[in-house]
Amino acid sequence: MLDRYHLVPTFRSSTIRRFTVNASEMKKLAAHDFENLLQCSIPVFEGLFNEPHNTRLMKLLY
Repeated sequence: MLDRYHLVPTFRSSTIRRFTVNASEMKKLAAHDFENLLQCSIPVFEGLFNEPHNTRLMKLLY
């Protein structure tokens, strides 16, 4: 899972920037960093768990 956030492509230079290789080690996060992590969480967590947990998680994140 550590690489999944890093694999998410950027969206313009000022909207969502590239994440570090290990997003869990990000330090001194600002509100926009948390917002970006949440906005990119669906493709990052999709398929990570077996069913029915994956479906429940996707509903929770959406």
